[in-house]
Amino acid sequence: MTTTTLRRCVTAAAVLPLALLLAPSAGAAPLGPTVDGLPLAGAVVAPQTTVSAPPVAGTAKAKFVVDGTYLGADSTAPFTWPLSLAPGAHELEVRLYDGQKASLGRVEVSFTVSATAAAPTTPPTATPTPIPTPTPTPTPTPTTPAPTPTPTPQPTTPAPTPGAAVTVSTVAQLERALATAGPGSVIDLAPGRYVRAGGSRWVAAANGTSAQPITLRGPRTAVLTSSGVTGDYGLHITGDHWRVLGLSVRDATKGIVLDGSVGTVLDGVDVGTIGDEGVHFRACSSDGVLRNSSVHDTGLRAPRYGEGVYVGSANSNWSKYSCTDGRDNSERVLVENNVFTDVPAEGADLKEGTESGTLRGNVFVNVGFSGENSADSAVDAKGNGWLIEGNVVRGASGAFLDGFQTHTVYSGYGTGNVFRGNVVEGTVKGFGIGLYPVSGNVADATNSAAGAVMGLVGSNGRAISPTS
Repeated sequence: MTTTTLRRCVTAAAVLPLALLLAPSAGAAPLGPTVDGLPLAGAVVAPQTTVSAPPVAGTAKAKFVVDGTYLGADSTAPFTWPLSLAPGAHELEVRLYDGQKASLGRVEVSFTVSATAAAPTTPPTATPTPIPTPTPTPTPTPTTPAPTPTPTPQPTTPAPTPGAAVTVSTVAQLERALATAGPGSVIDLAPGRYVRAGGSRWVAAANGTSAQPITLRGPRTAVLTSSGVTGDYGLHITGDHWRVLGLSVRDATKGIVLDGSVGTVLDGVDVGTIGDEGVHFRACSSDGVLRNSSVHDTGLRAPRYGEGVYVGSANSNWSKYSCTDGRDNSERVLVENNVFTDVPAEGADLKEGTESGTLRGNVFVNVGFSGENSADSAVDAKGNGWLIEGNVVRGASGAFLDGFQTHTVYSGYGTGNVFRGNVVEGTVKGFGIGLYPVSGNVADATNSAAGAVMGLVGSNGRAISPTS
């Protein structure tokens, strides 16, 4: 039986309209995404088709996700998106937002793509009958993981030994693989959604080495998840020298958190539908990398904490996340070639205590718009010696003020940062780059911000010449 599943939103006020509008009348088929006016749920459609979002009053934007991969958003009614999919079973998720960017809810449906360009068909309506309690099977389904682990899982693959490669497709297998990993281990995730009992976080605690890192990899359709944006972290990395490649992390309070992790690389991951920040390098996590990734839809629980990438800790939290000198010195972190979208706090928050990092070649779209907790820029550099170059900022909205900012919030920090070759597109209310204060920071004339109302570079309310 194919059903339309409604997911719970951040607040009851936000979910109520969607729940009411999508609730079918007695005996009627449930409303949801459609193809050519017919319900998509349970339908068989052509490989090339266009889907329409559910008709929910107040919708200003619809985002489309297929098989765990974020496709994009449509801000014009009737809110549609073209699909080009391989034959077989697929899942579409549609997220709806109002004109203030508040979530109206989301809906997921399953459907099938035929091998030919057939018109969409829907299964005949069946008379509802009670569903008997299923008899537990002795082993989990091998193709896609169940949303929750079975009470007595029986892994069908042996635990990996250090240096070995293993493919996992169930929660139990992944738990075993993470617990027994060692230098050189490779864990390949099959497509599916992996959520632990109770929605507790996935933990990568083993240590690899620089020569033999531990690899956790999978397609975008391999999704690590918690119980929702008020649940737990998606992935918590406390070991050294991990390579996390390709997979997705969704429906968690924080997406990926690194605590005390050295030399870990996150490459090509998708992190979205997150309560607070998307990716956090914390507790002296140094020499780490975030590259070629998509971070989106953060701050769904608390917009003020919804940064895209967060490096270090606020000095008020150093007592919890400090190194031997009493500070969170998360150093030499590289953030490059990522796309940050719909992030209510800063796209990149580079905290006091951090040093010698690089922020390069990233695109920030509709970030820093909440105005909460001083979130009014794409990038806020409070550390020292960051190279910030070749980044693009676009789609400013809400409380957004400056494209880039520096701040000194702790004595000795917020200085020596270099801005070059960055572009701020469109109109912004403040500066392209606001230096608060200048304090040894460099913002040269290779940066551009033609639509910055107050000028390319400024400090304390007045425009200044680019520095060199």
